[in-house]
Amino acid sequence: MLNGNRLKSSRRQLIAGVAASLFIVAAFGCASSAATTPDPTLTVEKSSEPAVVQVEPTATSAPSAAEVEVKDVTPTEAPISTVEPTSAPTTLIPPTATVAPEPTVALATTNTPTPTSVPQPTATPTATPDPLTNVYDRYGFTVELDQDATFASSNLNVGGWSDADPDSSQGLMTFNYNGANIVIFWQPQKGDTPQDTVDLTYQLQQLSNPALTFAALSEGDLAVDGGAGKFVGFLTSEFSGENASGGLIGAWTCPESATQVSLTATSPDSTALQIRFDRLTSGFSCATK
Repeated sequence: MLNGNRLKSSRRQLIAGVAASLFIVAAFGCASSAATTPDPTLTVEKSSEPAVVQVEPTATSAPSAAEVEVKDVTPTEAPISTVEPTSAPTTLIPPTATVAPEPTVALATTNTPTPTSVPQPTATPTATPDPLTNVYDRYGFTVELDQDATFASSNLNVGGWSDADPDSSQGLMTFNYNGANIVIFWQPQKGDTPQDTVDLTYQLQQLSNPALTFAALSEGDLAVDGGAGKFVGFLTSEFSGENASGGLIGAWTCPESATQVSLTATSPDSTALQIRFDRLTSGFSCATK
């Protein structure tokens, strides 16, 4: 009987110890988790052998909040859930205002005739004449002056004789040559002899100077560029006998061009007159250089 009381007493102590342990475990278990934990049930079997305590876990409900005194339990902060966007945010583009087209005003069209282009006359390029030197050779013959004289400084004038403009068949030129006045004209031969041309030129001198008196002095043969020619000398003065001047007329034919040439030189200085006349007739050529 005594052993049975001791056994019961030991069982009660054991149960009380286990219960206390379970209480402590349950208290800590409530602090860490709200889930239920197994409550071991003490089973004591009676035998002749020393008492063996077997603890079989039985499911017990978690003690209430009134039974458990929670001390120094730090509350666990609930994690803040972050929601990540599944796609990039869509940017809204404001609609573009459409500008209404301005009304077009239909203009009344008139049938305007298309201007016809008028062909412009093509300018014929003219050859720039060579600079005037002491040699003139532009109409099929050549007139040469001394080296100290030039046609550029001789007051040269060239024009037509039987036509308005000069050419290789006819023309007239006048110029000054170291104290003498020179007149040269050329025309088609037409069967005229050099003497005929000399006589014609002398008459023209008289007609162009009606205020002067003329007196023939001498005449003779003349050779120009290898061809035969004629000349005549004359004297002019005013009716009072003052302002006397002399003159020489020469004429010849260029056979290849069939051109009759007349040259007249006048000067108040008889020496200058003779020298200029000789220089022109000796330097004349029926061809150009």
